[in-house]
Amino acid sequence: MAMSAMPDARAGERLFHLAVYGGQAAEERMLDILTRFDTGFRDAYLLAVAPGMIVREHPRWRQELEGQVVRHFGDQDHWEFNAAWVARWMRFPWDHHVDTRAALALGLSWASEIPPIEPRAKEEEGESARFLGYVGIELEFAPPGDSDWSGFARLHHRSDAFGLFHDQRGGSNFVTLGLRRRL
Repeated sequence: MAMSAMPDARAGERLFHLAVYGGQAAEERMLDILTRFDTGFRDAYLLAVAPGMIVREHPRWRQELEGQVVRHFGDQDHWEFNAAWVARWMRFPWDHHVDTRAALALGLSWASEIPPIEPRAKEEEGESARFLGYVGIELEFAPPGDSDWSGFARLHHRSDAFGLFHDQRGGSNFVTLGLRRRL
């Protein structure tokens, strides 16, 4: 099947979605969270609203754009604004039992102040930065069929991307849960 620049909205596919998610800051690095599934938590939390739009679709995957407005509270108190490109894998063998999707989001993140919990590789390297990279890794679950609602678990990650965005080593990871509604 050929890829189209935009899905055919007349075929019943909804192009937009809205997600709300929240979670707690993890003490471990992203790779440790993903490979060991074991992390301590910090007294820092976030709540996010994330509208998104499908921009390209294929039977097995799709590309989306997502914006995020994030409020931090607990050991840090600031706003975060993110824009991300999302690649979402749409097909798994067990979809007739639980419709499952996996996504990777890459983008830009701007915080209204330098987040105080973002770890530094060495204390003498200084603080993190307001402008960093954003990565989201997500597993989404929905009832089989054509449900407008889904739930998801997401790792919400901000970092300097090995010095790409900032010359100081800083970043944060939040383990989150959320709900998404197709509009």
